[in-house]
Amino acid sequence: MPTVVARDEPVTLSPSATMVFAYLALAPSGGRPRSVAAAQLFADCSTGTARRRLNTALWRLRSEIRSNVGVEVIANVGGPCVGLDAAAGVTVDASVFQDLVAPVLQRDEATVTEADAARLETAASMYCGELLEACHDEWVLAHRNRIENLYLSTLDCLVRHHGERGDVAAVTRFGELALGLEPLREDVHRHLMTAYADAGRDDLVERQFERCRMVLLDELGADPMPETVALYARLARHDRSRSASVAALTAELERARREVGRLTETIDRALGRLRRMS
Repeated sequence: MPTVVARDEPVTLSPSATMVFAYLALAPSGGRPRSVAAAQLFADCSTGTARRRLNTALWRLRSEIRSNVGVEVIANVGGPCVGLDAAAGVTVDASVFQDLVAPVLQRDEATVTEADAARLETAASMYCGELLEACHDEWVLAHRNRIENLYLSTLDCLVRHHGERGDVAAVTRFGELALGLEPLREDVHRHLMTAYADAGRDDLVERQFERCRMVLLDELGADPMPETVALYARLARHDRSRSASVAALTAELERARREVGRLTETIDRALGRLRRMS
């Protein structure tokens, strides 16, 4: 459930008022048509019931905000659209986060400065999990996916930025945050491998590749993508103990071993059935 704060103090609202407040806070600056708001917030109701429930929810939100904060929060109360009053000065963390990261992520990675990285780190510290995690309505999904993708892109940019500067601790910190959210994203694993290589840590390159390989095997029963194997083979050339050809051959042999294992299980089951029939 989102948190509402006024004058640095939390504001206690009912769950229904809080959700309507969040809906309006994420709306475009001009608000949303009442018919759209009613349909999205009360999708399980008939049109007439949804509109009545919207009116009740808006009345409750206005009453609770006035009682707690003493301001009018709903703009154009009787109009065809509904939204938050700009004069109320509502600030939305999700919007602040987006405003922080979007200008940096739109630029070429090579132009990211230390100030840009600090800006991204500030934004990353704001992320507290899925947007409106308890809500599974259609209207929130696009917002949730957009913020999550921006967060992953932010972490990915920080991984590469700090890798180029040899800051292994920062690479690991932001990489773990990214993989904690999307452990199967091979592009994140590849960027971590590259960052560790840039930092001169061949041991961590190998560890990251093995971690990627194992999580894909455990979760999907699949091998890393060819580009992941190729990247590891290229990076492994810096390690005298393993050549690129050995790395590639190892991956192929491991794949073959798993195929042989599956074939053996199939043969064993077939033989078992034949023995029971005889």
